[in-house]
Amino acid sequence: ILELRKEKSRDAARSRRGKENYEFYELAKMLPLPAAITSQLDKASIIRLTISYLKLRDFSGHGDPPWSRDPPPSSKALKVFQWKEWKEGREAFTLQSHD
Repeated sequence: ILELRKEKSRDAARSRRGKENYEFYELAKMLPLPAAITSQLDKASIIRLTISYLKLRDFSGHGDPPWSRDPPPSSKALKVFQWKEWKEGREAFTLQSHD
C-alpha cells in the first residue's frame, strides 16, 4: 500500500510539473522576443523578462505622447546595427529582428 501511495504521489507531482512547464512555455511565447531565444529560457528568466516587459509597458503609457504598444513592423531581412560613439571609443550593439 505504501508503494502505491508513493507511486500516485510521484505521478501527481509529474503531472503538476508538466502543467507548470506548459504554462511557462506559453508565457515565454507571449514575450516580444524571437522564438529562438524564448525556447532557451529557464523559468526564472521567463519570470524576470515578463516582469520587466510589464513594467516597460506600464511606463510607456506615461510618455507625452504615449508610446505605441504595437510592435514595430518586422522584416526577416531586417538586421539593425546601432553604433554609439563614446569619447573613450566605439561600442557596437546588435539587435535581432522579430521573425
